[in-house]
Amino acid sequence: MLHRTALPQRGPRYRTAATAWFLLALVSVTAAAEEEPANEASAELAGLLASARKYELRIAKSDAVLELREPSLLNFTNPERNQERGSVFVWMHADRPAAIGQFFRFNVGGQRLTKHALHTLWPDPLEARYGGIAAWAPDKPGIEWKVFRDAPAPSPKHTNRLLQMRQLARRFKLELYNPNNTTTELRLAPRPLFEYSAPNSGVTDGVIFSYVIATDPEAILLIEAFDEKGEAGFRYAFARFHFRRITARDEEGTVWEVEFDPDMAGNEFGNSQTLHRVYNSFHPLEE
Repeated sequence: MLHRTALPQRGPRYRTAATAWFLLALVSVTAAAEEEPANEASAELAGLLASARKYELRIAKSDAVLELREPSLLNFTNPERNQERGSVFVWMHADRPAAIGQFFRFNVGGQRLTKHALHTLWPDPLEARYGGIAAWAPDKPGIEWKVFRDAPAPSPKHTNRLLQMRQLARRFKLELYNPNNTTTELRLAPRPLFEYSAPNSGVTDGVIFSYVIATDPEAILLIEAFDEKGEAGFRYAFARFHFRRITARDEEGTVWEVEFDPDMAGNEFGNSQTLHRVYNSFHPLEE
């Protein structure tokens, strides 16, 4: 007679232990996969902040040094455009924004590239050096202030003034013109990039708003509540954060527009042809 050796039965306790080990391994693999891109993002953002710190910006006439505000105003992503990831920085003078920068990384042809974009917000020429090397020298006013003609009088309360400026920003419709002859309507970001006050300059409150794709600013809007020489009201100014054509309209028509600037597409650090423009976007020295 053939005798069969009884095999040990794998009961519920065994299956429970095996399942637990499987789930633990799965969680570990998932956590590692999530940790890797998170660490990569943190490293990229830290590198962008380090680059911003290397810039020294001055007002050319007075030689006054602008102050970099830390941390960044915004860390953004744009999956719609080459997996962009970047940060927005502001440099201040006399309690007002004097220059703003957008530093970002993106994918092209299997490479991860970097660009720095700088826009002056100051009425006088600026000079910027990066690691001691001339990087940018805008020689014209960066923005044009316009007064809201039909805006309500600024509220005496700070919180109400901020609400008024938010309502004024909603008046505008911004469009980015794409290479395929289509347009993309830019979305007003729900939260302002920055708030400031400069009483010595007649600015009761100031706010920087952004118009975005995903969370990536393509244009910015400054609104100030001012009180100067016995006159009070609200004024606004736009600045670009992309080299494509951008327009801003309200109910009465176009209030601001900037044309496509093809020189910015592959622009390099220190290019003499773009060095003096109010908006300059370029690959930094690391690239």
